[in-house]
Amino acid sequence: MNDCPPDLPPAAASVQHQLASLRHLDLRRHSIEDLTERVRALLQGQPLRCLEFAPGLLLYRGIPSEELPLRLADVSYPPAERVLANQRANRAGQPLFYCSATWHPPFFEARVQPGDRIIISRWRTRQPLRILSFGYADICADDPHTDRDQALRRALAQLPDPTRRVATFLTNAFTRTVGDDNRHHYRLSIAIAIAEACRLGSAFDGLLYPSAAMQSPAHNLALHPSCLDRGQLTLDYVEHLRVNRITPDTDTIDVHSLDIACQAAADGRLRWLGQPGNWVLREGSAARACRLLGSQWQPEV
Repeated sequence: MNDCPPDLPPAAASVQHQLASLRHLDLRRHSIEDLTERVRALLQGQPLRCLEFAPGLLLYRGIPSEELPLRLADVSYPPAERVLANQRANRAGQPLFYCSATWHPPFFEARVQPGDRIIISRWRTRQPLRILSFGYADICADDPHTDRDQALRRALAQLPDPTRRVATFLTNAFTRTVGDDNRHHYRLSIAIAIAEACRLGSAFDGLLYPSAAMQSPAHNLALHPSCLDRGQLTLDYVEHLRVNRITPDTDTIDVHSLDIACQAAADGRLRWLGQPGNWVLREGSAARACRLLGSQWQPEV
């Protein structure tokens, strides 16, 4: 069956034909290599968005953990031997650094429940980042009070055709809910995101896509490990938190801070303070005691 209206220009008709072919594939029967070739053909000449972020961008990463990680490497991207299965944007054995543009998505991506403990680390970019976007991010706010699907539809509707059709297809591939019974769907998102198609680590530092775990249009990023190896990111803090309450329908979460580390030693060992974090008011500051002597406050030497 031909899904293309007869009055479409040749270029638009070709894109629509490729999209229809990709949508009708049984992903169980196609390898990542096969899908990559199809995606590469689809992306040829398509004006996707390259977002260039100046230094100072804050990024958040979450790792479920009952115990305190000991070293900086424990909260960074995992070693290849620990990546045992395909994930949203990477093959088994090929790690990426998954993170989010705001604090709340890592909790939902980790699917934490009340009583669970999680490590949240905040990172700050020291050098510019080149991030590939599917075209929605510039006009779709990361707002926990907005319905994700409605916001994405409004944002994508503002793009011209056939860019809108390609961006919609790519976005849908990354917002599909994937569980143990349908992990073959990761083959398509991997084919889109991994180095074979988008050249992460060379042409781009990473990929930006909507969170699949939240009701709101939160922004997630998959960064190539070379970003960490080249020192493009630096650690701001690591916090150990206990989840008290989580409400997926409203993306609401209540947590309790257990401990915080604001730096790592020269050997990479995290320096835990042994006290709850007060990260909203303390971040970016240096603290020391001061005393009121007479009518003036004097810092202690």
